Amino acid sequence: MIVVPFCSPWHAPLVEAALSGVGRPCRVTSASGEDVVRAGLETVNNDACYAALLSAGRAVSLLRERRCEAVGVTEPARVVVPTPCVFCRGDDAPYLVAHALDAAGLGEGVGVLGADEALDALSRDTRAVARLADAVALGDVLLQARLRVRPYLDEDDARAFDDLLSSQREGFCASLASDERLSFASVLGSFDAAMAGFGVPDRDGRPVVGVVGTLPAVFDEGMNAGLAACLEREGCEAALPYLLPLAVFSLQQKDVAEPLREALDERCSALKNRAAAGFSCPTVQDLKRASADVVPGRVVQGAGWTIAGYARLFVRAGVRDLVYARAFGCLAGHVAGQGALKPLRARCAAEGSDVNLATIEFDPGTSEVNQVNRIKLMTTVAKRAAKRRRNP
Repeated sequence: MIVVPFCSPWHAPLVEAALSGVGRPCRVTSASGEDVVRAGLETVNNDACYAALLSAGRAVSLLRERRCEAVGVTEPARVVVPTPCVFCRGDDAPYLVAHALDAAGLGEGVGVLGADEALDALSRDTRAVARLADAVALGDVLLQARLRVRPYLDEDDARAFDDLLSSQREGFCASLASDERLSFASVLGSFDAAMAGFGVPDRDGRPVVGVVGTLPAVFDEGMNAGLAACLEREGCEAALPYLLPLAVFSLQQKDVAEPLREALDERCSALKNRAAAGFSCPTVQDLKRASADVVPGRVVQGAGWTIAGYARLFVRAGVRDLVYARAFGCLAGHVAGQGALKPLRARCAAEGSDVNLATIEFDPGTSEVNQVNRIKLMTTVAKRAAKRRRNP
């Protein structure tokens, strides 16, 4: 069995189905909560990268659970640890996960390796490449539709919409795991037809808050206190990046899994030209062009120039409130990300864009209540700014 601690709950079940569909039975877990954080803190130094700590907590929690379910049964396992950040402390995650499993008494017979190595090997299988690229793209499709449509629905319609997304996710997983996988275009067409009943609601003047940052800090609800849902509860629409171009950036900078990079990039282009709910999907080339006058192309640590690139694209699309989400212990990523904020503000001001940009750091030593309070403070400022823009 392959265990993959993953940062996005929207993509995890699809990735699991895709890998299972090509003969690689696995558990892709994005589990969160106090138990996962505690398992990470018990087995990893608390000044480690927060994303690595959560990966350790997820691996420990899942293997403990399986040991309890199968007492007396020894099942070979391999833990594949994603390291999406570039030239950052997150590269230590496989070592930290292995150390955590040993400390928890779960390390015997369990191999641990980084996802870069695993994806390089996987890329030799064309079926696996196509399914994995589809899984990431379809996770993005589900997430973007959820963020754009649901905040504007009443309670009954929101419940029906949640049921629709749930059924669509199940259908995506069934297709990805099937021997007769449907084409990406046909699956996407079926989804768009199912979504037609809801349409794209008109925005009602509430702030649209774009979220940028390192990939785990943006997508991991266990790390960021459910940032997107919290923004919605506070009367805002949350805008998150697509995972696709960020994954291409990471693989490109590490120079691994070229066939998978190309497949992911193709899905970016397909979604970019698609008229649907939410913001369009940029390619990694779009992000680099958008960031060129803010961050030098050689700055790739952490999420590198993708932070500035996505922020610029959000602003060009009319977003005036941005959150830079960062994870504790990132170091090199902090330098690259935080260093982009001042020139980003200056560039937006020079172009006449009134942008509210706030930084929120997430760390395991801060209670979720404190993190939520930081988000609430940011949304209060965003709502005041939105009211000022409507009534200058």
